[in-house]
Amino acid sequence: MDVAGLMSRGCASGARIGIGLSGEALSSVREKLESAGCKLSVVGFVDAGELILSLRDGRVEAGVRGALSSSAVLKELKRIFNLKEIMRVAVLEDVDGRPFLLAPVGIDEGTDMQSRLGLAREAIRYFGRAGWSIRTGVLSKGRPEDASRGDEIMRSLDEGEKIAAAMGSEGGGAAHYSILVEQAVKECDLILAPDGVSGNLMFRTLHFVGGGKAYGAPVVNLERVFVDTSRGKKDFADSIVLAAGLASLLSGEPVKA
Repeated sequence: MDVAGLMSRGCASGARIGIGLSGEALSSVREKLESAGCKLSVVGFVDAGELILSLRDGRVEAGVRGALSSSAVLKELKRIFNLKEIMRVAVLEDVDGRPFLLAPVGIDEGTDMQSRLGLAREAIRYFGRAGWSIRTGVLSKGRPEDASRGDEIMRSLDEGEKIAAAMGSEGGGAAHYSILVEQAVKECDLILAPDGVSGNLMFRTLHFVGGGKAYGAPVVNLERVFVDTSRGKKDFADSIVLAAGLASLLSGEPVKA
């Protein structure tokens, strides 16, 4: 996973990026990108539908949620792109600067084994287009010896084993790490949480409490590039650059001089 290279490519791409920001917040992010030497054009939106329509119609090369309502943006993504569900994968960096992916991160996502397996497959496909080779660490709600401590823990352990086995049989690098997230992060690129609530808590703890970096969460079952963000994020410049980098890589176009 070359996140630094992706960000460098995005900064130099000259892409036109739409984001749900306006007023001083939009001016501030434009100034920060300009001071960093990024050749990006940033267009602000106050309406979720207009942002998603602009993405669909090619008026922007990528979109970023910014400060818009999550429910409004996800609703418009489903409607305009005719999606049954939204699959998001967060691009993170721990406090030591090691990048990794985390999913599911929405509290209503990854509620069963098949949805988590499908999410992992889409993540590998999506980031594989960027040339990344992804090893997956599957998490569950306890260690193997904890199976007798409740039906939910037993079920989670069983599902973790099955997901890792299914991905391994398909040729993807995967292993079940039980509850040992600290080990999985050291050895894997994609961390698959036991469910969306767990993933959301992991994300918020890492970023808002633990000092880790959150670039944003690309929607991996969408052919256009859209990066979801938390409204609690203080600065969206890195999310914009991430979106630009993904748009440049996934389109196969060379970086603009």
